[in-house]
Amino acid sequence: MTKKGTIRSIEPNGLWNGLTKYRVSFADGNRYTFFAKGDFKFLVGDKLRYEVTNEEYKNARVPKEEYKKEDIEQVDPLVNNLKRTSLIDDVDVSYTDTSIDIKSIKTNCIKASAKFNAMRSNVDYDTVINDAQKFFNFIIK
Repeated sequence: MTKKGTIRSIEPNGLWNGLTKYRVSFADGNRYTFFAKGDFKFLVGDKLRYEVTNEEYKNARVPKEEYKKEDIEQVDPLVNNLKRTSLIDDVDVSYTDTSIDIKSIKTNCIKASAKFNAMRSNVDYDTVINDAQKFFNFIIK
């Protein structure tokens, strides 16, 4: 069954089979669980067409045509050979290459933090900056 709705909240809700689960609430009162590789690609306030895959368990999916081309972007890793998961693992990596531009790393960390925090509600400037600093410290340690 296909539905349309305006997203009111997005909450990460654990992992399942290597996918991140997101509990998405809509303006009409519906709440469904969506599965994603990494981040949920839509934001609070977006109007979204989705398909209910299991009404009993409240699962839904977003059809491919709902994704914008710019949402499907290739991101080059800042550090090679890191174990990549949707949640950051504690990996012991030291980065000593001084040829990399520190300013661009900081900029990328702020962008990543802003995108990461976009799915949360009531996030302030300090939270975004603190998370960006954590990302930066993780990369250069």
